[in-house]
Amino acid sequence: MRPENEKERVADLKKRFERLKEERDKRLPDWKDVQQYIAPSVLNWDNPQDKIPKRPKGRFTTRPTQYARTLRTGLVGYSISPNIVWQKLTFEDQQHLDRIYGAKDWLEEVERILYAEFSSSNLYKASSQMIGDAVLYGHGLMLIDEVPEENKLRFTAIKIQEAFLDNDAYERTDTVFRRYSMSLRNAAEFFGKENLSETQKADLERNDNFNKEITIIHAVYKRDEFDDNSDDAKNMPYASVYLDESEDRILLESGYREFPYAVFIWEPVTGTPYGESPSIQAMVDIQLLNKHERSLLKMSQLAVEPPYNVPETMRGQENVVPNGFNYYSKPNEILQPINTAVNFPLSYDMYRHIEDRVKDWFIVDLFLALQQKQGKMTATEVVEMQGEKASMLSDLVINLNSALTKTIQRSFNLKCRQGMIPSPPRELVGIGAKMKIDFMGPLAQAQKKYHESGGIQHSLNIIAAVANIAGPTALDVVDFDATLKRGLEGAGFPQEAIREDKDIEELRRQRAEMQQEQQQQAMAMETQKQLMGNANKLNEPVHPGSTLAELNNQMAGGLS
Repeated sequence: MRPENEKERVADLKKRFERLKEERDKRLPDWKDVQQYIAPSVLNWDNPQDKIPKRPKGRFTTRPTQYARTLRTGLVGYSISPNIVWQKLTFEDQQHLDRIYGAKDWLEEVERILYAEFSSSNLYKASSQMIGDAVLYGHGLMLIDEVPEENKLRFTAIKIQEAFLDNDAYERTDTVFRRYSMSLRNAAEFFGKENLSETQKADLERNDNFNKEITIIHAVYKRDEFDDNSDDAKNMPYASVYLDESEDRILLESGYREFPYAVFIWEPVTGTPYGESPSIQAMVDIQLLNKHERSLLKMSQLAVEPPYNVPETMRGQENVVPNGFNYYSKPNEILQPINTAVNFPLSYDMYRHIEDRVKDWFIVDLFLALQQKQGKMTATEVVEMQGEKASMLSDLVINLNSALTKTIQRSFNLKCRQGMIPSPPRELVGIGAKMKIDFMGPLAQAQKKYHESGGIQHSLNIIAAVANIAGPTALDVVDFDATLKRGLEGAGFPQEAIREDKDIEELRRQRAEMQQEQQQQAMAMETQKQLMGNANKLNEPVHPGSTLAELNNQMAGGLS
């Protein structure tokens, strides 16, 4: 039940925030290890006003950081990049696409509008940060919002230390509390000066305090009571409440028609809204690599600058420098380097072995394979190799596509409400047509080509073999139009280049009429040719015993 007054609501929301914080803090030891050994910087998990990243101490190798960056950039480049066609709209029921004239053109227009919006916004930058956070910490999230006065979409990657999550009964993220800070000047612009406290208004007037930071909690959660058809933001399915943490005041309350966040969970863990990541799972190997790097540095230093045995009589007089001179009178009292018996080859081999294990955790070879081997392989071998590697990442691709699906759905809904999406064909209205998103990035396509297109190619080989034995009637079993369409779609062929069914029927009708006309013209020419060849025989007498003579005799007998 909703609390009656603002004070009770603030207390209820802060209590809920503390519960989410308590749950999140259980994962902090893992995340702090990630910052210590992999992440480029150390963040403050408790104070949102401390925004200056710190450099980790005690790190002796940057290899894991490089591998994490390779994985992030590889996923972005192979899944969602401004340089590729990475998503295509279709329908769950393929018949809507094949039978309803204009459906393909409408989907193509919607795609064009979305791509234009994505290109002019900060989607790709925010998506890269979301994916990077998931590589490191197991989850990343992005707020999908709009700038109403400009009819533009806005994508905000939420800093990992600011986010507190919760799941619904079906293990889906449905709650995000974001604890962050902003200056008084920005707060006045965002919430309105009238919504600030009297103390904050006074600070805002003083030039030395207008950049003073205040801590905000932005709570987004599903309302227990709402009107799904209401235009009142306070009655929409998802609440959006901004709290001033120190003043215990609600600065702004509104709502969303659908959950506004895209959340990428790398590897979900049942019972918690947070996931596992390759960085966390590889931590034992990464710590071992770091320790081994430290040992190698020490061994290298010992080899270059070994310790010396120095005679007691030379104490304080030794000169162990390049081109140094040491004077002594007794031949047996000389400076001697200590042999530490370090086995460099064995140590380096162990280091490389550990390093390879870390690389495997970050799937580095998948994203470097084509660059390293493509010149030595045929196109078919490249597709097979890429497909085999990508097929082992099915869970990752599913989880990433889930976040990207949410991004596209939310963007589509916002553009619809802005009136920027054209009306669909009339035949689509009222038939329950559901849109589906096909992901066309190289990673998704590698899987699709490996499984779907490979299956079609294998089936065609079977069809050819059977038709060779049983004859062409065996081909009647297969709908080759549908086979060709599915094969082209699986290979990423542009939807706009595939003809509508009605256009195909009209093209075939015209071709059949043309062929029939050509046959009739050929028959007429053959008849004319025969007549011209027999023209010189028209005045010849009828020869006895000829076919014409027999015909005349039959006709004469019939007339008598």
